[in-house]
Amino acid sequence: MAQTPTQRRANEKHAKTVEKRMGKPETAYKKKEVKKSPVNIGIIVLLAFVVIAPLVIEQLKLLPQIWAFLMNILSKIGLVSK
Repeated sequence: MAQTPTQRRANEKHAKTVEKRMGKPETAYKKKEVKKSPVNIGIIVLLAFVVIAPLVIEQLKLLPQIWAFLMNILSKIGLVSK
């Protein structure tokens, strides 16, 4: 069965890559895998904000002077009402 021109080019390309690798250790020509996290970084930041922000707010409520100062600033900005 005769080779098509496409098959011939593919075979020549493969032969060249095999020839380049001859006599070299496997680590010299193997590509290293880049490990990606299955979870997007935005999701991690959002989760951290949702978990950590209430803890910080709860700690601020334990210190009444800091909490009053923070609420005063937020009410001046218009984010919360008194």
